[in-house]
Amino acid sequence: LKQPPANPMIETTLERFQNDVIDASMQKPVLLDFWAPWCGPCKTLGPMLEKLEAQYGGRFLLVKVNTDDQQQLAQHFQIRSIPTVFAVVGGQPVDQFQGALPESQLREFIDRLLPDPTDAQVEQAMQAAESGDRDTAIAILKTVIVTAPDHDTARLLLAQLLLEDDPAAALAMLDALGDEAK
Repeated sequence: LKQPPANPMIETTLERFQNDVIDASMQKPVLLDFWAPWCGPCKTLGPMLEKLEAQYGGRFLLVKVNTDDQQQLAQHFQIRSIPTVFAVVGGQPVDQFQGALPESQLREFIDRLLPDPTDAQVEQAMQAAESGDRDTAIAILKTVIVTAPDHDTARLLLAQLLLEDDPAAALAMLDALGDEAK
C-alpha cells in the first residue's frame, strides 16, 4: 500500500485563507503557490513542490492559490507573473520567488525556512545545565558537536561545563572554535 503524503496539498480560497495560511504558519512554514491551469511553468513547479512536501514529511505545508479562481488573493499579493511562491512564517510573508526553480534551488529555499534541529538540542542542554543536570547537558552538547562540528554555541557551553572538572578538555573546546567566536 502506498502511504499518503504527510500533509496533502491544500487549495485555499479567500474565505479559508486565515485558517489555511495565517494560522497554519504559526505551527510550521507555509509555501503559498500562486498558479493557474494554463501556466506552463506552473505544471512543472506544482508537482515538484508536492513531491518535496511529501519528502519533507510534514515539516512545511504547501497551499496553492489558483489565480483564475482567487483573483482577490492574487491582487492582495500583487501577483504579476506566475508561478509565484511566498514563504509564510508566523503569519508573515518572509521570502518569495517567481518562476519554476530547479529542485536543488527549491530545497535550498525550503531549508532556509526550517528550524535547525541542533538549536533545539542546545536549548535542551542549557535547560539541563540550569536545572543542575550537568551530565545530561554535557552528553547532549557532545552529540550536537558530532553532528554539527561548527556549532560554536555548543562548543562554548560545553567548554563552560567542562571547565570545573576537566580544564584541558575545556581549553580544547575553546581552541576548536571558529575565528568569529574566538
